[in-house]
Amino acid sequence: MGRIQVVLNDEIEERFRKSLAQDGGPKKGDISEEIERLILVNFSTVKDAFLKQSADMEIDSITLNQIEDFYSRIPTLEMEVGKQIILHEDNKTGAVYAECHVSGSTLVKNMDLDAVIDPLYQEEFRANRELQPDNPDFKKMVEDAKNGRQFSDIVVEYNTEYVSEKPLKILGGQHRSEAIKLALPTNNRHHGIRVYFNLDKSKRRELYIVSNTNIQVPRDLLDRLDEQSLDPPNKLRNFCHHVGILKEGKDFGEARTTEDPLLPTVRMMRTFIVNFFKGKNYKGEFDSDALIPDLSSSGGIDQEYKKLFDSIEFLQDTHLVEAGKNFAKLHKKQFEEMDKTDIAGKKEFRIKAISLSVLSSWACASGLLQRNDVRLKKLYSLPDLSFGIDPLNAKAMAEARLEDIDPENYRGLGTRTEAKERGRLLKLFLLYSESTKSKITLDMCNAAIKAFHAEEARIKAEKSKKKAFG
Repeated sequence: MGRIQVVLNDEIEERFRKSLAQDGGPKKGDISEEIERLILVNFSTVKDAFLKQSADMEIDSITLNQIEDFYSRIPTLEMEVGKQIILHEDNKTGAVYAECHVSGSTLVKNMDLDAVIDPLYQEEFRANRELQPDNPDFKKMVEDAKNGRQFSDIVVEYNTEYVSEKPLKILGGQHRSEAIKLALPTNNRHHGIRVYFNLDKSKRRELYIVSNTNIQVPRDLLDRLDEQSLDPPNKLRNFCHHVGILKEGKDFGEARTTEDPLLPTVRMMRTFIVNFFKGKNYKGEFDSDALIPDLSSSGGIDQEYKKLFDSIEFLQDTHLVEAGKNFAKLHKKQFEEMDKTDIAGKKEFRIKAISLSVLSSWACASGLLQRNDVRLKKLYSLPDLSFGIDPLNAKAMAEARLEDIDPENYRGLGTRTEAKERGRLLKLFLLYSESTKSKITLDMCNAAIKAFHAEEARIKAEKSKKKAFG
């Protein structure tokens, strides 16, 4: 091994050491490694280091600048052995990427597991799901990495716009990347990365989803990514922060939880908004109709929600904001009251308000009752009038059923999401709004079930009669 003594002027030495110190201070060997890397860079040019997949492939100046920056900053195995890297183009998205190899220490030093979809307006809200350190598959990854396993196809975006000291943003393979980190310094093998350049948030979202299909990305997380890709940014999140259903500064849940009262999913809140306006815009006689609230689709943009997103300023609609605040109040009260008890089903009972069937029905009822101030006030007063018990009376809901129609395994109102369940619950909230009783009771629950099915049967009979007589 050769030895070269280098004398630097004070300014260059200071800048050099400051650059190395970005990752917690230079370690033994860091200075030599960095000098070797810079010598290799000097021996080659970007033009020499990369090949296009085809001669007619065009690369814009911004993308090219990123490629040059990547080459000068990130040492690769290809660079060390004098091999060229091929630049590819994804014809579906137009994204430019390269496949190469980096050492585990280089990856860990430069990787950012908290990649975001929209760094310009939503930098604080990460795209990746939480790491699962106790997952058996992850533990096996760590064991394999420590035994010298070389991982491949870790999907990375090269981006210095945020957390610039960690330019390798992990879009796919966060668990493999973390396993590589835990294997250091015992095993410092080279690993394959696919690095993308100059992505916008739409391409970033699509790459994240495609790159993670093998680890079963939760639909609620996909919904969150979809929401982050919409313009204007933060619209639904800001609404939820404002009305108090989501903690300030927090993002939507990536899965339904019974532990945190203020962590709704995107699907829940889309469903809330869709049904509020479904009720508000309904022109029929809702007390005598077997109306069914909607459920927003999951795993992609719900089209009805998208129409409302594009046409309505959520925070400027005072009726929607009032409904949101009152629903947040109901949910908090339900959680608090059930948290004080010690009964079977406590965890599910305390988040009864945000079950999709209850949430959609309450939102639809609040929209329908915009035309009746007295009944609307009664609906909104439910948390205040339910002294001593949870506002939704989850125990009564669990016992409610219709003989000869509900199966033996039916667990009561609000436990399913099917259409008839949502219709029954809507009828319950409408009955409560005109009742003289202050609380929801078992009799009221049973009456709502019977009323819904009676109206459903009447409507079916009328349709059959009309068909029979032409």
